[in-house]
Amino acid sequence: MKIEENKLQMPDSSPSLIRDRLFAELDQSIDNTSLIVVAADSGYGKTMLISTYLRKKNISTVWYQLGNTDRYAHIFLSYLKAGICKEMDVDASPAIIPAESTEDEWDALLSLLSKRTEPLFLVFDDYQWVDQSPEIEPLMIELINASSAVKVIVISRGRPTLPIARLKVERKYKELTTSDLAFTLEETRNFFNEMNQLQLEEQEIQFIFERTEGWIASYQLILGMIGKMNHQERFSLWSSFPNVQDIYDYLSAEVLQVQPDYIKAFLYKTSLFSELDPVIIDEFLGIDHSEDILNHLLNQHLFVYSDHQGIIRYHRLFRQVLYQNFKDMKKDDYKKEHIKLAAIYESRYELINAFAHYTIGKDYFKAAKVMGLIRDLYNPVESMLLLDGWLEEISAGESFANNTLFLIRCVPLATLQELTTLFEENISLSKKKKNELWLCNLQHRLATIYLMRGDIVRAEHLFQESLKSAEQFHDHAMSALNLILIAEINRYLKKYDTAIEYVRKAVIVSEKYRIAHTRIHSLDTLATIYMDKGNVEKAAPCIQKAATICQEQDKSSLTFIYTTMGRLFSIKGDFTEAIKWGEKAVSIAKSFNNDFDIGWSNHELGESYMKCEKFKEAKSCLEKAYRAFALFTHYQCMVGISMFHLYNLLGDSVRAKETYQKMKDICQKNNFYWLIDRLRTKTEAKVIDKPQKPLVIQTLGRFQITYNEKPVTIKRHSSLRLLQYFIAHYQKKIEKDLIIDSVFPEGSLGNMDNLFNVSLSVLRKTLEPGLSSGVHSRFIKRHGNQYELDVSEIDLDIHRFMELVRDKRNIKNLKKAEELYKGDFLEEYPYETFLEQEREYFRKTYIQTARTIALYEYEKKDVQNCFRLYEKMISRDPFDEELCFEYIELLLRENKVSKATHTAQKMKLLFENEMGICIEAQLKDIFSKYKIQQAYT
Repeated sequence: MKIEENKLQMPDSSPSLIRDRLFAELDQSIDNTSLIVVAADSGYGKTMLISTYLRKKNISTVWYQLGNTDRYAHIFLSYLKAGICKEMDVDASPAIIPAESTEDEWDALLSLLSKRTEPLFLVFDDYQWVDQSPEIEPLMIELINASSAVKVIVISRGRPTLPIARLKVERKYKELTTSDLAFTLEETRNFFNEMNQLQLEEQEIQFIFERTEGWIASYQLILGMIGKMNHQERFSLWSSFPNVQDIYDYLSAEVLQVQPDYIKAFLYKTSLFSELDPVIIDEFLGIDHSEDILNHLLNQHLFVYSDHQGIIRYHRLFRQVLYQNFKDMKKDDYKKEHIKLAAIYESRYELINAFAHYTIGKDYFKAAKVMGLIRDLYNPVESMLLLDGWLEEISAGESFANNTLFLIRCVPLATLQELTTLFEENISLSKKKKNELWLCNLQHRLATIYLMRGDIVRAEHLFQESLKSAEQFHDHAMSALNLILIAEINRYLKKYDTAIEYVRKAVIVSEKYRIAHTRIHSLDTLATIYMDKGNVEKAAPCIQKAATICQEQDKSSLTFIYTTMGRLFSIKGDFTEAIKWGEKAVSIAKSFNNDFDIGWSNHELGESYMKCEKFKEAKSCLEKAYRAFALFTHYQCMVGISMFHLYNLLGDSVRAKETYQKMKDICQKNNFYWLIDRLRTKTEAKVIDKPQKPLVIQTLGRFQITYNEKPVTIKRHSSLRLLQYFIAHYQKKIEKDLIIDSVFPEGSLGNMDNLFNVSLSVLRKTLEPGLSSGVHSRFIKRHGNQYELDVSEIDLDIHRFMELVRDKRNIKNLKKAEELYKGDFLEEYPYETFLEQEREYFRKTYIQTARTIALYEYEKKDVQNCFRLYEKMISRDPFDEELCFEYIELLLRENKVSKATHTAQKMKLLFENEMGICIEAQLKDIFSKYKIQQAYT
């Protein structure tokens, strides 16, 4: 039997990425090291790294590619001897050494190596094939100690069972593991864009790196797929990643199929776990040796690792392959496994995990129950953000568009504003980094919050943005959901044809791609639109079909389906059936115990009771709905309008008038112009209201204009700039030339004069529909060659704000002014230089006002409100040193050391990074007053 020469050939390493980072590590340890172990999962470039390094260094090397037959000493020795003799130019027989000659031959080989003075590397590739052989281990030990010139390199999928403790103590041992070999972000960028000339966008590089965790084999597979793809085709691939057959095939063939059956079974079942806790796995699987199996997986580097907190996890791609295979084997039963695991977590009070697994298992009733416990025990904002990411993590990459509404419905009401701020910050950061791949879900979630708060203008804009991304990335579930909610907004605005167009697209997408939850939602919305139009015949089959799917696929939506069913029968005049379905909806909402469902179902049931003149029951339902919608202002206003109509029917003119005025104020304050008409739809709703100014302009925060309670859009950009200039200088007579120089700084005087006249004409006609001549304008008046914005008939918020802050001693008015300040002056236009001075003036005025109120509240012992105002002021001007120091000192005075420390840390980081100002000494002085030494560092 002859030696197979190919087993002694070093693999060709070209072309390959030069791993400078790892080469440097090898360089540092190569002289003093006797044994180098490269132990990592399959596909992490172990062989490529070592062969590339040795070729680049031109080091004398014997490369031995091991296999299953090499576990016998005489065969192992035969190949090793052949390789060494060839490298040292010594004659040797090409035949396999007889087993009985092993000892003599081995002694001769060791003698030969002991005389070696020049460096020689012995590389044993795929060492896992011989690692368990009792014949090989003693030979390896002797080789490691054969000569100071001989270096042994072991390449294996698991750490070899060699006695390495002494070598570690003597610092003669070097080990590279999976985490060492994984590509860094920079190496990822170099691999695709420099080595392979692909010019991927930065967000694509980031996406590949995070999703693959630097797994090198996947890079080769990805490269093979995207090499000739254009931008759109690549983004389509990312939307379905990692559901890529090549990656699945590689992991199945190279990793899964070579495992024994009991290991494969363990891997599949534990793919449900995002954290591999042996105690919980034992309980879940009914075994008592999970820890032993996990240790085996760790030692074998089987795509399992222990993170920086000591938590054992699967590598993301490997877990996704396991999870997908498990789902394919279990079909729909995999949901039962999630529910079983959720119950274990719940019994251990690991509520975040319990909620996530109940949600994935579609047991929304138990999920809602656990959410009630979470609301009681955890910080609400942190828990909701954690859940939002945890669902994605636990589901191993499934689309979670279907859980967005359920999650938002579970949000404790008080956290909505904080969540809004956090989502806005994340969206801004993603846009800044041009990470379009991450924007889609963020925009959709924030849009859903805006919708539930009634800010439908922002909601529709974000839904449209999310829709574009979802369609670009072929996220069909998210596309359908965005289409449905855009349709819902158009329904509110009575744009029924547009609404139907959007929702029909959602139905097509949902049915084409068999997305159950959006089929339910789209059919329900379509039925509601038909009912709004009075077309009961078209509505009935839609809601009946939705109910059938809902019973089979998603019982969490039954509250809404039954509510719509009740409305259908109410329109038909069958109030017995309407009330029956309405009571079912209320019962289900009660079992979920979340405010939004309770408000939604009770509102419609109250309407049904009102129509059949059961006023006592109607009043009870509407009051429950009103309380449930406490912070969902838009929906609470809808209920309030229903209560207004009820009081009229009851003849309670006092309450009717009070409710009318309150609802009208809410509608005007929040610009719910589509709800105003509902206050006037019934003849009995004749309530006298004081006259209002026709033109309302809001500039503090979101810029919006209404004329006679209808929104005004200024389409001409030059006209919009002109109005903003007039607002910034309201009630001041300004020379025409000065206006032109400020608003239209470029171009010849003649052209600018014409632009001014056209822009002014368009502006006047937009603000005053039906205006025959600019001379008769009530709002923009001309005095010779001067112009003025007259606010006598304009409700301009900055005018009211300045009137309220005029008397610094009137706390009541100051509080009204503080509430009126919803944001910086025309903050959506940060680059208009003619607005900067006024914006800064109003901001400083606001901070002075809020500080006055805060200190007043502090004196009155209302510490909580005082601190709320300081937080708000600092968010407006985080670089106001005096304000920040004052707030920290007040916190320390109230013994809120943790909050003071956190504020100081943020302040220190901001001032040092953004302004290059050291505030260490000032902070130290403040903390030392309260005998707290450097708690902020």
